[in-house]
Amino acid sequence: MSASSLAVIEALRARGLVPSDLEPPVFDESHRPWFVSLMLGAAGWLAGILLLVFIGITFKPDDSVTLIVLGLVGMVGAWAMYRAESDNAFLGQLALSLSIAGQISLAIGLLQDVNSELLIAVVLLVLQLGVLVVMPDRTARTIAALFACIAWTYVVRFATFPQSDWDDWFEPLQDGELSSARVVVGWLATWTPLVGFAAWLVNREPDWMSKPLRDYLRPALSGVLITVAAGGFATEPLVMATLGPGSMGVDLGWWSLFPLLSIALAAFAAWCAFRLRNLGLLGLAIAASLVHLGRFYYLFGTSLMWKSAIMLGMGMLLIAAAYLLRKRLPAEDAP
Repeated sequence: MSASSLAVIEALRARGLVPSDLEPPVFDESHRPWFVSLMLGAAGWLAGILLLVFIGITFKPDDSVTLIVLGLVGMVGAWAMYRAESDNAFLGQLALSLSIAGQISLAIGLLQDVNSELLIAVVLLVLQLGVLVVMPDRTARTIAALFACIAWTYVVRFATFPQSDWDDWFEPLQDGELSSARVVVGWLATWTPLVGFAAWLVNREPDWMSKPLRDYLRPALSGVLITVAAGGFATEPLVMATLGPGSMGVDLGWWSLFPLLSIALAAFAAWCAFRLRNLGLLGLAIAASLVHLGRFYYLFGTSLMWKSAIMLGMGMLLIAAAYLLRKRLPAEDAP
C-alpha cells in the first residue's frame, strides 16, 4: 500500500469517519492501466489465432476428440500460467494466447458437426461464461464477458428468427413491411437483461466491490458495457444498410427508432462508465454514440432541413439538461 493511501486512511480515522480498529484495505498492486490491458488482450487474440494455425499445421487434428483434447490442454495450461503469473506481462500474454487458442479449438471440436445456429450460439455462450468463472485473470474475464454478451445477442437472434439465411431476416424490410413483432421482441429480449444487469451492478457497486465477487463482477460489467455501447446496431432491422453506401437514403419510418435506440444504449453505457470513474469505457461509449449518430444522419434519405432541425432540437435539449444539472450543484461546486 502506498504512503498516500495510508495517509488518507489515517485522516479518515482521525475524523471518526471509519472505526479506529478497521483493517486497512488490500489494494491490487499489480493493476495495469486499461489501455495496457487492451493492448495485451488484442495481442493475445492475434497470438492465439497464430498459435491455433501452428497447431493445425503441425498436428493436423481432423476429428472432434483431438480438437477437444487440444482445447482443454491449452485452457488448463493458460489457467496454470495465470496462477503463476505474478505480474509478469509476458506470462500473462502467453496465457491469454493459450486460452484463446484452447477456446477456439474446443469450440470447433464441440460444434463442427452441429447444424443448429441456435445450439451453436448457446454452446458458445456457456463456454464463455465458464471461462469468465474459471480463468483467474481480469483481462481474460473481461474478454470472456464481452464474447458472452455477443453470443447472447445471437442466441436471441436465432431464437426469434431461426432461419439460417440472412435474406429471411431482412425479408420484411425488403417487402416494405416491419409488422412482425419479432423484431421488437428480439431487440427488447437482447438488451433489457444486459441493461438491467449493468444498472443493478452500478447501483450496488459499494456492496460487491468490498467482497470477493468483485473479481468476477467488475470484468463482467466491463464486458456488458462494451457490448451495450457498441453492439446496438447488430440488432437493428436496417443493419445491412450500413454495409454499403448504395443502401443509404432509406425513407424515414417507424423503424428509424432503432438507430436512435442504439444511441440511447451508448449513452447509458457512458453514464455507467462515468459513475464507475472508468475513463476508458467512457471514451469508448462516447465514440460509439458518435458512430451511431453518424449512421443515423447518413442512413436516412430525409431533407437536410429535417436533419438540421433534429440536430438543433437535440442540442437545445442537451443545453437545457446542462443548465438544470448546474442549478442542482452546490454553489461552491458550480463551474
